[in-house]
Amino acid sequence: MTLLSGVFLWRRIWFDLPFFFLYIISAPLIGLLRYATAALNQHVYLYVYWISELELAVVFSLAVYEVFLRRLFPRFQKVRLYRMLFPAMAGLVLLLTIVVVLESSNQSKGFQVASSAFDFVRTAFLVFFMFLMLLMGRRWGRYDLGITLGFGIQAAAALANAAVRTRLGHRSTFFDNAEIVTFEIACVIWLITFLKPETSDRLRPAEPLDASVLPEARKWESVLKDWLTPGKKSL
Repeated sequence: MTLLSGVFLWRRIWFDLPFFFLYIISAPLIGLLRYATAALNQHVYLYVYWISELELAVVFSLAVYEVFLRRLFPRFQKVRLYRMLFPAMAGLVLLLTIVVVLESSNQSKGFQVASSAFDFVRTAFLVFFMFLMLLMGRRWGRYDLGITLGFGIQAAAALANAAVRTRLGHRSTFFDNAEIVTFEIACVIWLITFLKPETSDRLRPAEPLDASVLPEARKWESVLKDWLTPGKKSL
């Protein structure tokens, strides 16, 4: 992660990807903070661990917003729904965490439920936008593909870990370690990705769009709107 941060500073990529840069410098700092508090007090460590998980969730949401809405689908920013999608996602994670923890008699369990919900939501968003890329025939840029691939590997491992944790009722050492390994793999992917410059034609469509694609895209947009605003249908 230190090498990756150095590459970002050396090539000045942080200027084009500030939220993703914030993510890659937040992760090691949070790791050091957790390590420092683990030896002090178990109760303090619990709060530090889950609050830092929340912070990473918010930064992750901003990084995904940066890749998909600012780079791959810049026209979507003109649509209010898509422009508010990722801030709403970050706000939902925060609200869910507060509500679950306050209502739960076991705060550790409450944090785990909120974390599992975020793992599911982030995986769903990644799958949705990757499907949208295929549907619209967009060409992946080098940076965008590398970031998405790393995030996808992380999301899959985190979702599997959350499912096992829910099934067993306690943490699994094997899956916890597997999640750490996938993070390291993602860092290697990102390092390889950013060692070379990106070409300028990253937003060019791969081929002309079929006329049948537009109705399908509108259908998925309608499904997404209904999912995000379920209350409006009953009014």
